[in-house]
Amino acid sequence: MSMDLFGGVLAWSRRHGVSEITLLGGEPSLHPSFADMVALAHSHGMAVRVVTNGARRFQRLLSSGAVGPHNLSRVAVSLDTLDETLQDQLRGPGASRDALATISLLREHGVPFDINVTAVRPVLDHLDAVISFAGREGCRRVNIHWPSAMGTGSNLTADQIPYPDEWEKLVHRVESRIEEQPGFFVEIERGFLAEGEPLTACALTDFSNLEVLPDGRAYRCGLLVDQVDMASMSMMDDQLNYTSLGSGEELLRSAMRASCDSCPVMRTDGRRACIYDKVRSISSR
Repeated sequence: MSMDLFGGVLAWSRRHGVSEITLLGGEPSLHPSFADMVALAHSHGMAVRVVTNGARRFQRLLSSGAVGPHNLSRVAVSLDTLDETLQDQLRGPGASRDALATISLLREHGVPFDINVTAVRPVLDHLDAVISFAGREGCRRVNIHWPSAMGTGSNLTADQIPYPDEWEKLVHRVESRIEEQPGFFVEIERGFLAEGEPLTACALTDFSNLEVLPDGRAYRCGLLVDQVDMASMSMMDDQLNYTSLGSGEELLRSAMRASCDSCPVMRTDGRRACIYDKVRSISSR
């Protein structure tokens, strides 16, 4: 993404009352202008959130003070398991070491952080250990989400995807948790709906999660960004323009006003819930 496009996204966001912007990838800190982007977004009055694998470049920028508590509102570190071998198998050599080193640096520098868990089947039995670790380290939130088929997730095999009954038990466990640490909670996508149970959130219909890609394509729903023909908007300069009225995401959104049956997720499995439809654990304080 060019700095010009990024500046346009910020200008549009400021005009429309957006309070937080998230930089994600891939690994956003590998962008040569990453630190400049963080600084520019902060100067526009945005809370700046970053989702990172804990890349060494992010660690260097944090250690040097280029990014830190003065311009980052929070950082989400991808850590699926404390098992180093399994983490590296899932995310590449050194992934476990880098994620843990980044968490240590964030704590040291006083940057609020979350832990993101992609809950493939091999890590389900490891979640209690990750949650306990997160609480001890001063984490704000553990975000457990359904495995995505995008990016490295495109290589996932069928046996790595949780079964519906496994996921429903996990959701119940999260909902039943009572957290003792002030401000700490665990959040999880509901995953599956009971018969007749409605969604409680949908980014496509409530415009709550606009995503802009490096080529300017813009999507309301992150589940659709790997489908070029679903893009019905684009960000040009500092304007969000409709590029394909009556097709793509706009056509889908119109259909979903009457029923969620048109949603690709719901159509694939009529019981699946949206990735933005979440529940969280209970805080005792």
